[in-house]
Amino acid sequence: MNKEKVGKFYDVVWTEYIPEYEESEKHWLMFYSPEEVSGKTVLDSGCGTGIFSIIFARNGAAKVTGIDISPGSLGTARGLKEKFGLANAEFQQQDMLHLPFADASFDIVWAWGTVHHTTDPLGAVTELIRVLKPGGSLFLAIYKRTNVTWIHEIIRKMLVRTPRWSWNGLAKVMAFFLSPIVFFFKRRQKSRKGEKLSELILDWYFVPIRHYYTPEEIKMFLEKKGFVIEKYLAHSGRFNSSSNFIYKSLKPA
Repeated sequence: MNKEKVGKFYDVVWTEYIPEYEESEKHWLMFYSPEEVSGKTVLDSGCGTGIFSIIFARNGAAKVTGIDISPGSLGTARGLKEKFGLANAEFQQQDMLHLPFADASFDIVWAWGTVHHTTDPLGAVTELIRVLKPGGSLFLAIYKRTNVTWIHEIIRKMLVRTPRWSWNGLAKVMAFFLSPIVFFFKRRQKSRKGEKLSELILDWYFVPIRHYYTPEEIKMFLEKKGFVIEKYLAHSGRFNSSSNFIYKSLKPA
């Protein structure tokens, strides 16, 4: 499974989906404030359709660079930029493992749920650290390894081997049978608002590359690099999802 397959996957899954702005900004405000980002340079690594790039840009960042491997998602992001009339945001198709930026280029690096979809997640984090300025802020949201991760992985690895043309249909069938369980546990209240359950299932079980880590592993990795943990959440915050954990950390000056 290579990066091209991931890019093609997100061309299909995410090009039309834009998270609700207000809900996303509420999540963003848990970690940053307009005062903190005012005049700063920001890298949104794995920006998808660009919602967080837009939020940074509208909250005073001097320049926001959103990168993604999916050209379809980037097209949607550029449309969103035009919609909001922003001159301080740009979007580029780039590989997170081989960034074209010089060392210490950004004040803030934001990577929401993206490094775990690369072929080398810790290598991706290392590359993000490289382009972050001393004293800069690094935000990571990463899939959490749990006691049932192996079950999810068995299902995912079987499903990604099915023909691509069948994925939407399979996701809809799975959503039909899972919807009573999801409703019972009220998980839909925690999901990405505006997104169908079948679309969530596509993201969970059909993505070509997916890695998992424990919070302790990432904490040790960052601390070995000299980072100071500023904030930790055991869940994703925006959707209160236990599938992700979050670290906001400070690069040593």
